[in-house]
Amino acid sequence: MTNTELDKYKVDHLFLLIGENPLPNYVAAHLLLNKGGTLYLVHTTGTSGQAIRLKNILQSEVSVCKTAEPISLGEYDSDAFHIQDEIRKVAKNLPKSDSLGLHYTGGTKAMSIHAYGAMLSLDRSDVVFSYLDPRRLEVCIDRKDDGRIHHNVAIAVKPSLEKVFQLHGKVCEKTPIQEVKLPDFAKKLAILHSDEQKSKDWFKWFYDEICCENLRKKKGNGDWGDWRGKQILEKLEISISNLPQEAIDGFIEHGFISSEGLLSFAKVHETQKFAKLEHFCEWLGGLWLEYQVLQVIKDISGNRLIHDYGMDFKVPTGSGKNFQFDVAFMRGYQLFAISCTTSAKDDLCKLKLFEARTRALQLGGSEARVALVCCSNNPENLKIELRGTTEDSKIEVFGREDLPNLREKFNTWITEQEKKS
Repeated sequence: MTNTELDKYKVDHLFLLIGENPLPNYVAAHLLLNKGGTLYLVHTTGTSGQAIRLKNILQSEVSVCKTAEPISLGEYDSDAFHIQDEIRKVAKNLPKSDSLGLHYTGGTKAMSIHAYGAMLSLDRSDVVFSYLDPRRLEVCIDRKDDGRIHHNVAIAVKPSLEKVFQLHGKVCEKTPIQEVKLPDFAKKLAILHSDEQKSKDWFKWFYDEICCENLRKKKGNGDWGDWRGKQILEKLEISISNLPQEAIDGFIEHGFISSEGLLSFAKVHETQKFAKLEHFCEWLGGLWLEYQVLQVIKDISGNRLIHDYGMDFKVPTGSGKNFQFDVAFMRGYQLFAISCTTSAKDDLCKLKLFEARTRALQLGGSEARVALVCCSNNPENLKIELRGTTEDSKIEVFGREDLPNLREKFNTWITEQEKKS
């Protein structure tokens, strides 16, 4: 079915059942409401915030609706009489010449059943009943006397990442990063870390022997603290003689090496490739992997129909902790969230994956997909351990052997998701 064919199911008055995640309702409003039509946001006390945000956002998009009117069910989210009565008393007064629809993706099962009953009681044969299938990314049109009609809408609506955050009442504290720092060097380090011994040599250099001792302050308990200040960092010259050749080549190619063959932070500063030397320290400490993943997403964005992407999403939650994604992108209205770590430790890798999955489901709903990029030697084992808590198709883990070929691996991952939709 083409978008033109879906147009015949658009209505002048669309009732939406509001659940915890307003993203499916946002998509339905764009696809199923005639321009200048009216939305009715059926919500409970618990989802009033979602309804208000959705109302404000959709009304600001003047091409979507004329107005959005909340219908509160209060605490009666499973009361058959109350649900039907509240919906019926609004719907029965609508002009018979105007088309009418009910989209029941959000809300509770009881709300769906009794809202459906309210519409049937109107004795109107033209009501359009619809549902957004999260597994196939389809709008489904239900008909009383015939089979369900399916229409793939995977890329029909394209909210930005910022819009998805707004739907949940969240705002990034800073603009997500889209410019990749030292992409060619990051690629070299990805290749380096695909070799376990070379990876150990890098970690030994950075954490155990030279780098951290020079770059970071020590806390009273012996843990590493903040990066040292600019005046100290600029004076540092660090040996790279025991590093794998890929790392040495990267430092040389970017002009970071002194005449004595040492990594010179003064030279790094002179290149102006980092606004602050602390940022270079963060890049060395593992941020290079996030930049490598970001570069891969940029490279494949056109042919994979990715319309928005970024890195380092930090959103204040009010609890003192940030709501954070390492890298994320949107394909249609489907959120892909990627967590990155240079660690090979299973416990840390699982924690990173769980956190990313939790956040992605909160924002993107059942349609969201999650991946972990790490240095694990057994990425399949990490996925197997999660099969008891989530559908395997919703998560992917890329391990040490995948690092040199992330572009091909990501293309395959996204292609597999396209086949499922």
